[in-house]
Amino acid sequence: MRRIWMLAAGLMAATVARALPATHDSLKSVTPAPVFTPVQLAEDYQVFCSALREAHAGLYRYTSRTEMDALLGKGAAGIRKGMTELEFFRFLYPILANIKDGHTKLHRENRPDDWYAFHQTGLFPLRLYIRDGRAFVTGGGIETGAEILKINGQPLSSIIKKLSDIVLSDGGGQSAKFRELEKFFAGYYATFFGPRSEFDIQYKEVMGKRVTRKLEGISVAQLPPVPAPDTPAFRLSWPEGKTAFLRISGFDEMPGFIPAAFAEIKSKDADRLIIDLRDNQGGADRLGVQLLSYLAKQPFHYYQKLTVAGIGPYSFAQYASFPPEMEYLKQFIKKVGDEYLFTASEGLGEKQPAAENVFGGKVCVLQNGSSFSVSGEFAAAARAMGIKTVGEESGGGRTGNTSGGFAIVTLPHSRLTLAVPLLGYYMHGAEAGPGGVPADVTVLPTVRDVLEGRDVVFQEALKMLHAE
Repeated sequence: MRRIWMLAAGLMAATVARALPATHDSLKSVTPAPVFTPVQLAEDYQVFCSALREAHAGLYRYTSRTEMDALLGKGAAGIRKGMTELEFFRFLYPILANIKDGHTKLHRENRPDDWYAFHQTGLFPLRLYIRDGRAFVTGGGIETGAEILKINGQPLSSIIKKLSDIVLSDGGGQSAKFRELEKFFAGYYATFFGPRSEFDIQYKEVMGKRVTRKLEGISVAQLPPVPAPDTPAFRLSWPEGKTAFLRISGFDEMPGFIPAAFAEIKSKDADRLIIDLRDNQGGADRLGVQLLSYLAKQPFHYYQKLTVAGIGPYSFAQYASFPPEMEYLKQFIKKVGDEYLFTASEGLGEKQPAAENVFGGKVCVLQNGSSFSVSGEFAAAARAMGIKTVGEESGGGRTGNTSGGFAIVTLPHSRLTLAVPLLGYYMHGAEAGPGGVPADVTVLPTVRDVLEGRDVVFQEALKMLHAE
């Protein structure tokens, strides 16, 4: 979930990371947390609320001010007894989920993006593929393709519902929640339901027989491996004839690749182009703008506006760290009406098509619930330009997201750490509403497609481009 906040050309060369690198050792032993008093928890909660209200650029983007403030007030009234660090984490997380922002983070101190920070053993032993709220086995000690029906007597549907309700996603997008749970189901389950030395699992075999088995809980080291990300992040291939396939697994800096790719596409006289942004978690803003410039046949707009919550001073500052460029960047913030606008992004204003090698043929974008941040922005901008999306709803919000730099706030007693995104990105011409960028053509792989490596999303895109 990374992207870069970049200033307009000539203003500044500094960049700010839009994600928190996971630099911890997830197998390191965890010291049991003490029980914090209601007074200590109330102090932590006050810092938590102040950070959100004063700095989060998207606090009221999907949930009205009246409703969000009421939720925060209700949370304060709910602190009536002592809690451990884990209990307080469980208390705070559903509140964050109501913001409906995938870049907001809450984690143990110095353990960002670690869903095994509270429990490294007693973990659910299977890897799952989630489709339409149902879960199928793709790895572990049960027949692959089997559908999980119950865990420890609880219907899988209710477990998925509870967990998906608290997964943080842009606009509350459901596909993003399912893809997140696929990656970290064992961690979410242990954190919110508790670890188990043994799991009673009821499932339906591929041939339809219902079976109940006991499986031992496992450690982090024993978890079925997550598929490794594609490398390199940018790749151009030619699956057939004059069809170009541009795979982008992350908008990371690869100087000269996009211009070179479109020069090759032009030289080979391609008339169809598939851009694959599935599982692309984001990267540098300017690369999304640059890529779209090679598809634009006339001047276009990318961002409609960029906003911040305010310019401080912040009441929670003693507990926080901020991007080092923040004071410098404040000179580019202008108050217009009730909004604070950030004016120094190269994605603002009218953009021109690329100077040469603009693609004039048929094009579509492949996306899924893990197409996040810059990839969601690009998909929204491309769709506003009339380019079709194929797959499922993107993980990135259909109107943009809240990210940029972060205020990293460590609560004084529990030491839980909150990452507050400081910059709101709003896409020009995007379809209003919650959730991710819609898929114009919805294609959801079956579990057999996943297990046998059939790329039905790509095949449908190819079929669609041939039919047009």
